[in-house]
Amino acid sequence: MKIQCLLPAAFLLAASLSASLSAAELGQVEFPTSGSPAAREPFLRGVAALHSFWYEEAADAFREAQKADPGFAMAYWGEAMTFNHPIWSEQDRDAALAALARLGPTPAARAAKAPTEEEKAWLAAVEALYGEGEKADRDRAYAEAMRSLHERWPDDLEAASFYALSLIGPALTNGSTGADRDRDLMKAAAILEELVDRSPRHPGVLHYLIHAYDDPVHAPLGLRAARIYAQVAPAAHHALHMPSHIFVQLGRWTDAAASNEAAWAASVDWVKRAGLPAEKRDFHSLSWLQYVYLQQGRVKKAEEVLEIARQARRETQAARAAYTLDGMAARQLVETGRRAEALAALLAVPPEAGHAGHGDGARPILEKESEALKLQAQGKTEEALALLREAADLEGALPPPSGPPSPMKPAHELYGEVLLEAGRAAEASRQFEASLLRTPNRAASLLGAARSAAKAGDLETARRRYAELAAIWSQADSDLPALAEVQIRGAAAAHRN
Repeated sequence: MKIQCLLPAAFLLAASLSASLSAAELGQVEFPTSGSPAAREPFLRGVAALHSFWYEEAADAFREAQKADPGFAMAYWGEAMTFNHPIWSEQDRDAALAALARLGPTPAARAAKAPTEEEKAWLAAVEALYGEGEKADRDRAYAEAMRSLHERWPDDLEAASFYALSLIGPALTNGSTGADRDRDLMKAAAILEELVDRSPRHPGVLHYLIHAYDDPVHAPLGLRAARIYAQVAPAAHHALHMPSHIFVQLGRWTDAAASNEAAWAASVDWVKRAGLPAEKRDFHSLSWLQYVYLQQGRVKKAEEVLEIARQARRETQAARAAYTLDGMAARQLVETGRRAEALAALLAVPPEAGHAGHGDGARPILEKESEALKLQAQGKTEEALALLREAADLEGALPPPSGPPSPMKPAHELYGEVLLEAGRAAEASRQFEASLLRTPNRAASLLGAARSAAKAGDLETARRRYAELAAIWSQADSDLPALAEVQIRGAAAAHRN
C-alpha cells in the first residue's frame, strides 16, 4: 500500500532524487585535505553522508575517493569511520581495520602517508577507536583524541562536530543516567551551538544537536535544528527521520508523522534505485510512524503501516524485519487497549530485538507489568498495585525514552489505569501526570489524566486534558473508542475558555 500524505517541499525532494547524489544534497561540509581534486568531491560527499549516518552511501563515496587518489589517507579514515555507529552502539572493528590496512599495514605506516599534522591527528584518532582493548575503553580513548584534535585546531568545524559526537554516543549508550549523562550531552551541545550560526547547513552540527537534546526537558532547545535538518540533507532518509526525535519528545504528532512518512518513502526509493535488499529499508521510521498514527487516533492508518511490516516479513528472512514486525504487532495491541495480550507478545520477543519495546532495562518492568495484570484478573488488586508501584519506580530510574516509550506500555500509565479501575482516582491522576512528564501528549496518558481528574473532582485539570486530547485526535478514526467522550468534554472546555 502507499502512504498518502501532504509533505513540505524539502521532504518531497528526497523521493525524486536521481541515483547520483551530490554533496549539496547531503548538507554543507568544509574539510580541507591533501586529496587530489578528483578525490575531494566524493570525499566531501562521504563526510556529509557520514554525518547523517548514511553509512552505506558514505562508504561508497570514500571508496570512490580512494580510487581517484589511492594514496589519499583521509579517504581510508572515512571508510573506517563508516563501521562505527556510536548512537546505535554498533561497531565492526574487523571491517574497519581491513579498510585501514589497505592504506598501510601498521598505524605507523599509515601515519607516514598523511602529509599534514592535522591529517596525522585524524588517523591517530581512528587508530584509537579501533585499537586494542574493550570497546568502552576505546571509545574513551577516541573521545580524548578528538578533544586534543579539536583543541589544536579550534576553527576546524569537522573536528568540533566529530568531537561532540564522541561525547554523545557513549552518553546515550553506556547506561549512565542523571547528572553524568546530562553533563556530557550538554557539553557536546555547547560545542555545537557555537557552530550553528557559523555553518547553518552543516549536517553533523544539526544532527548531533538533535541527539543531545533528545529528552522532554531539553527538546525545546532542539526545535531549531529539527526544523532545519531535513531541508539541509533531503537526500538522506535518516535526516528526514531525525526531526521526529524532537517532535515526539514534545508530542507534536502532526510534525512527527510528516517526518517519518518522508523518511520511509525516501528509504524505499533509495533501496529501489540502488538495487538493495528489502531489509535495507528504514524500518525504524516505519515503526515510529505507526506509533505516531496511534497517538493521533488513526488506528486504521497504523494498521496499514503494520501491514507493510507484515509484507516485508514475507519478503525477507532478515532478523531486522522480524523484530520490527514483532514490536509493531505488540504496539498495535498496547495502543488499542489489549494490555495483557500485548505484554505477553512483547515478552515472547528476544531481548536483543531493538524495536520490540523492551530495551534499555525495560524488560524487568514488562515482566512486573505482565504479572500485575494476571494478579488483577485473579482479583488480587493490592498485590497487582504493589508490583506496578515497583515497575513505576524502575521506570523512573531510567532516562526518558528516545522516541516511543520503552517499556512499550509505560509503567506509570499502567499503574494509573489499574488505580483508576480500583476507584483510587486521586492516586491515579498523579501517575498519569508522571507518565506525561516522560512521554508528553501521549494519548492514553492524557485520557487517563482527564478521566482520573474528573473522578477526583479536579474539573479544571480534566477539562484541560480533554481539550488537549481532542486537538490531538482531530484526524482520529470516527469509530475510535472514547472519541465522542473526548470531543464532547474537549468542546466544553474550549467553550469555557
